[in-house]
Amino acid sequence: MSNRRRLARERLEIYLVHLLMAYRPLLFIVGLLLLVYSIANLFINPLVGFASLLPALYLLLISNSYPVTLYTARLGAWIGTLWRHEE
Repeated sequence: MSNRRRLARERLEIYLVHLLMAYRPLLFIVGLLLLVYSIANLFINPLVGFASLLPALYLLLISNSYPVTLYTARLGAWIGTLWRHEE
């Protein structure tokens, strides 16, 4: 892996961390609303309830935990620069 590619990945990771940190309150509110929706759906349709419960919990984790935010940004930066061949 070239040094330029690694720097692009690190810059993208820093940008994603700042973006996720800036939208933490919005992620928290969306996570809470999705959590209420998934709990309401658990009684009606358990499959839809559990399917919407996982993203709700993940959004709440992102909004409350810095390490989860960091690892999410690392994963996003890795996926974002996966097939780039700029040399």
